[in-house]
Amino acid sequence: MRPFIGFEWPEGRSKQVAYISQDRHIHEFHVGIGGVWQHTDLTTQASAPLAISRFLVGYAWPEGGTKQVAYIGSTGHIHELWVSVGGDWQQTDLTTLTGAPPALMVTAGYSWTAGHSKQIVFIGDDSHIHELCAEVGRPWRHVDLTAITNTPLPSSNFMVAYEWTERGSKQVIYAGRDGHLHELYMVANGIWEHLDLTAATNAPRAIDVMVGYEWREGRCQQIAFVSEDHHIHELCMVAGQSWKHADLSAITSAPPAVDMLTGYAWPEGNSKQIAYLGQDGRIHELFVEAGNSWKHVDLTALSSTPATPVTSLYGYAWSAGNSKQVTYVGTDGNVRELWMPGRGGWTATDLSRIMPAVPARF
Repeated sequence: MRPFIGFEWPEGRSKQVAYISQDRHIHEFHVGIGGVWQHTDLTTQASAPLAISRFLVGYAWPEGGTKQVAYIGSTGHIHELWVSVGGDWQQTDLTTLTGAPPALMVTAGYSWTAGHSKQIVFIGDDSHIHELCAEVGRPWRHVDLTAITNTPLPSSNFMVAYEWTERGSKQVIYAGRDGHLHELYMVANGIWEHLDLTAATNAPRAIDVMVGYEWREGRCQQIAFVSEDHHIHELCMVAGQSWKHADLSAITSAPPAVDMLTGYAWPEGNSKQIAYLGQDGRIHELFVEAGNSWKHVDLTALSSTPATPVTSLYGYAWSAGNSKQVTYVGTDGNVRELWMPGRGGWTATDLSRIMPAVPARF
C-alpha cells in the first residue's frame, strides 16, 4: 500500500507505475521491451469510480494472465481495475461481490503461486485485517483474518503481505497494538496460523512494516523496517530455519533513515536490496548477493541526479528488461525513476517530463 506503486508484468513483458492523482483518477505509466513510455488514465478507460484515498496496490497475476490495481472508492468499497494482454481495462466492485465490510485502507495485493490465487488485504472499519481472495475460475471470497486467528489488532495501517514459494505459503506481517510484530501465514490447503515475531527474534520496536518479500535465490522471506534509532532492521527466515534479526545500518555503516523504504529481490543480479530515503535527503541502497555480505551505495550520487524532496518511493525488478529500478515522487508531483541494467550503471529519468499527465498528488 503506497501513494504509488511499480511492478513488472511478465505476460505483457512490461513494467509499470500507477498512482492516484489530484483528479482522483488512477493513472499508469508503462513501457515494454524496446518501446517508449506511455500514459493511460485507467479510471477513464475502465469507467471506474473516483478514488477517495491516496493509497493503492498493484501487481501481476501469472495464473490469470492479468495485471491489476485495487483502490478504495466511495462508501469504503474496494474496486479492482484489471486487464489481460491485448485487452481493455475493466472494473469490478469487490466489496459488493463478497459482502465484505467497508475498508479504511487497502494494504497489500499479490499473487500466490501455490494457491493459484490473487488476494487483496485491507483494514476494515472494525480495525480488523481482512482478505479478499480469488482463484482461477472461482469467485472472490472474504475472510476476516483477525477473527479467525484471534490476534492483536494492528497499530498501523501500513503492513505487508506476499507469497513465499519455498514454503508454499502466503503471509501478512504487521505491527500490533501490543507493540509486537506478528506474522499470519497459511500454507496451501492449510489453515491460517500466527507467530509473534518480536518474541521469536527479540527485534526492536517497529511502528509499522513497509517492506516484505521473498528472495528465491536465498530460499528466504524477509521484512524490513526503520526503528526508533533510525536504523534499518531486517527479520529474515531461511527455509528450514527460524527467524533471525539483523541491524543492516550497523552492518553497512549506512546513513540514518527516515521511515520511507522499499525492498525487493532482483533475480538477474542474484541479490536482494532495500532502497530508502536518508535523513540527508538522498536515496540509498543496501544490497546483498547470495553468499556475500551486505553493502551500501548512494543511488543519488551514482545516478548523478540532484537530491530533491521525496514523498514516496517504490523499488522492483523487471526481468524482461534485465533491470532493477527505484521510482519515486517528488513534492512537485513528478514521477522519477532510477534504474540499472544487469550490466551498467544507475541512470535517472523524469517520467513526468516524457509523458504529459496529471501530477502524482492527491
